[in-house]
Amino acid sequence: METPSLANFTNLLIYPFKDQHAGKKILIGSLIIFASVIIPVLPLLVVMGYIMQIARRIIDGDGQLGMPEWSQWGEYLKDGFKWFVGLLIYSLPLIIIFSAGYFVYFLSFIGIAAFEESANPSAWSIILPFFGMGVLFITIFIGILLSLVEFAFLPASLMHVVHTGKLSSVFKISEWWPVMKKNFLGFLVAIIFLFGFYYFMMMAFSALYMSIILCFVIPLAMAPLTFLMGLWTIPLFAQAYKDAKPEEIHVNQSQELIE
Repeated sequence: METPSLANFTNLLIYPFKDQHAGKKILIGSLIIFASVIIPVLPLLVVMGYIMQIARRIIDGDGQLGMPEWSQWGEYLKDGFKWFVGLLIYSLPLIIIFSAGYFVYFLSFIGIAAFEESANPSAWSIILPFFGMGVLFITIFIGILLSLVEFAFLPASLMHVVHTGKLSSVFKISEWWPVMKKNFLGFLVAIIFLFGFYYFMMMAFSALYMSIILCFVIPLAMAPLTFLMGLWTIPLFAQAYKDAKPEEIHVNQSQELIE
């Protein structure tokens, strides 16, 4: 049985390529991500919904790794929209904080220009740049701390959406918090793997930037690597959720199927 765990690391890496139509499925996912350069958001929703199907099979299905067919486009779009809205709402505090910091920063330069044009420049022309930079650095620092906190809690809430199929589940902390608390190490390992893969990808792109010719390869390489990153990392979060899912959830799910 191919389970998505670091103990079964080889299976995790090769499962996208073991499918009979692996090349076709990966190509479709890569092209959809590449299309997001032209069409914002919508293609990414489809890809997120597709990956949610993989997570759902792990959490509520037979637990095996596998890529579904690119057939249920409407379902992928609907599921991806749930994840996107959940991510957006959780990111609102960060968006507000960073926007406020940059707004004050740019406003300080407008103030400097106004004071310099006046006949008698005041001390504000000196104070404003430091004030703007200070506010910007503080908001960046607060934003980084909040993003770390958000990223620690977000995976469990998103996996709960996969399990329940409801967007509102992302806010039901009393339901997914015990799951995350019970298997915090599993979620932490998945987060570390995600950051490690992201760092490796950025290093690879940095190497491509060293050559003018290879720079043109980056847009083409980024799409499949981004798709593969989702195929490799989301199953780890799904498995972490499944391992800690309370027994009563299994019972309730069985009763719903019977009814």
